[in-house]
Amino acid sequence: MKICKVCLQSNMLCSACSKKLDNGEIKEIDVKLSRELHRINKERDTNLDFLSTVEDGSKLFVVVDSKHAARFIGPGGRNIKKLSQDLGKQIKLLEKTEGSDKHVIEKLIGAPIVGINKVYPEESLKVRVERRYRKNVQPLAAVVGKVINKKVSFVFE
Repeated sequence: MKICKVCLQSNMLCSACSKKLDNGEIKEIDVKLSRELHRINKERDTNLDFLSTVEDGSKLFVVVDSKHAARFIGPGGRNIKKLSQDLGKQIKLLEKTEGSDKHVIEKLIGAPIVGINKVYPEESLKVRVERRYRKNVQPLAAVVGKVINKKVSFVFE
């Protein structure tokens, strides 16, 4: 969790967690999500956690370790539906994987990649994807960049 056990159970943040929030180490949505996950963990005897979040309008992208994705969703989508309802945002789950940029981006966008070009001098990535995936992939451009900590643009061929 992104905050301590004391803060998970209260509506206030201790000085250490408050400092994390002020320094930008965590975001307000991380605090809310951590508290909701803690509540679900207690109710359903689970151990849900997340790596990071990215907000994009009314959507919340939650990055989880790939081996824990199914547990995060829950039986019949029960956990993710409850979180979405409680947070008032549509939640899109992104699985974090290790490996090459191509492998990680493919996993994040859920579409095959034709190729990746590195653009210098800033070392941004130009990701080439088949045109038929444009509708699903285009909204994820900023999110993918934040998740992998690189500037990413998509080109549809």
